[in-house]
Amino acid sequence: MAIIKNGILGGFSGKAGTVVGYQSKERSLMRGKPRLRTSPPTPKELINREKFAYVQAWLQPLLEFLRVGFQGYAANFEGFVAAKSYNSKNALIGIPSYFQINPALALVSFGDMSQATTATAVAESGNVISFSWTGGNFAYDDRAMLVAYDITGERAKFNTASERAKEGFAKLKMDESFVGKQVDVYLAFVSEDRKRRSNSQYLGLVTVL
Repeated sequence: MAIIKNGILGGFSGKAGTVVGYQSKERSLMRGKPRLRTSPPTPKELINREKFAYVQAWLQPLLEFLRVGFQGYAANFEGFVAAKSYNSKNALIGIPSYFQINPALALVSFGDMSQATTATAVAESGNVISFSWTGGNFAYDDRAMLVAYDITGERAKFNTASERAKEGFAKLKMDESFVGKQVDVYLAFVSEDRKRRSNSQYLGLVTVL
């Protein structure tokens, strides 16, 4: 059964015969019901499935961050799905059964805002990572976004609205369980209204103290 929301000329949701109606980004869309497949997947399809699963698992700990970092990636394509598409094409390396994401090639934020000219991240005692940067063309209320990702442990710590970009520094307090762990660190910037953001910058591997 399908439900018509705006009269006979409006979109609908649900199933009507062989057609499925649904909403995406305030648009009413239709697609045919999927057909039951009887043939086995091809070797190429199996490789693509492996790539898809690996990239999805790699990005999963960053899910909430990516919803901000990849917001507005395309008109109908953003957030986690957009990040998965970008990093599959640009950061995935290796061969079947040995795929990896190269952290230095990965983006956790995408946009046209200014990046810092130089940026560093260092560990400080008390399980703190200190970020500093210079340069960049920032508005008064633009904010830094910080990420520390323990890839081996499949967990991350981040802040999507840290210090103002013009300050040139920010700190990320890590949980004590991160002490002694190596984390890959990223810096990005976002406007106060969340409508714009920068590409993330990879700042290297840091051992939490």
